[in-house]
This record gives sequence, structure tokens and C-alpha cells, in this order.
Amino acid sequence: MNQKHILIVGGTGMLAEVTSCLASEHLVTVIGRDPERMAKVVRRNPETCYSLLLDYRSEQDLSKGLQESIKRYGPFKQIIAWVHRDSGKAMQIILNHSSHADVLHILGSQANSEQEKRSLCINEHQTYRQVQLGAIYEHETWRWLTHEEIVKGILTALHQQFDYQCIGMNKEEFDAHKRKNE
Repeated sequence: MNQKHILIVGGTGMLAEVTSCLASEHLVTVIGRDPERMAKVVRRNPETCYSLLLDYRSEQDLSKGLQESIKRYGPFKQIIAWVHRDSGKAMQIILNHSSHADVLHILGSQANSEQEKRSLCINEHQTYRQVQLGAIYEHETWRWLTHEEIVKGILTALHQQFDYQCIGMNKEEFDAHKRKNE
């Protein structure tokens, strides 16, 4: 088995299926805050899924946890990070601890992808890509993405090499569609 060390931030909630899928083939360190959800995710692949139970908004805890994981399992080769906008420097701290990684940054529907990217210092050895979670227009109404659509979209994005990909419509597309149909 060709195992690489993958970091998944937010991998106990909507990304739990992504965590389980990747841990079936690779070493995965997953960051989450909820002990019960963490235990449930780790139980699926106890030999290859390792927990970092912390709040990534705590810069000191995040940095210490990342250092410990790297020391124990080796450098991260891939990062999947669903880091919310109110997280302070969390995304930059993750990048600083992942100097040679393929980084997939998951963005919410309201995020400005260009602004997010500009706010980060990305080195020449990192591949930085974004997946934005949008909305779906069907049956003349809007709805949020389902859990399954998010998981499928992220797993698909991992195998493609787009710098930016949106699952559903992002805010600009949504607003333009809404104006067009008013």
C-alpha cells in the first residue's frame, strides 16, 4: 500500500466520509473538536486514522498538535482543510507546517476565493487549490448541498488539478442567476 500522510481539518463532521475513504488507503490525521464524533470517525479505520482533538482557532494548540503529528507520522503530503473565516491564522499555521503538500482548501458559499488565496503565504513547494461549496438550483428553488454532494465533490476534486472548483453555484453565480430571473 502506498500510504501518504494526509491532514484533514474538520474531518469529523461533513467531511467524515472523506476521512474514512482516505484512511482506508493512507495515514490520516484528523482535526476535530467533538470527542464523540472524533471517536466515531477513528473507529472506522483505527489502524490508519489518528485524532487531533483540538479547536483549530487556538493557534498554540493547533501548532503544537501539527508538530506532534508530523513528528509521529512524518510530513503531511496532502491537506484537506475546511477552515472557517473566523479562524484567525489557522489556515496559515497549517500551511506553515505543510511545506511540501498538496493543499485543498474548502470554502463556504459566501467566501471570496481570490481574497482567501491572497491572504495566505503559499510557498513554491505547495500546491494550493480551492473547492467552494455553493448551492443548487432545482425545481425553481435554491437548496444547500447535501452531505453526499459535498463528499462526492471533494473526492472528485482531489483527483483533478483545477486551481478552483465550485460544487453547485457560488455566491456570484447565485446572485447573477437571481437577478436574471427577477
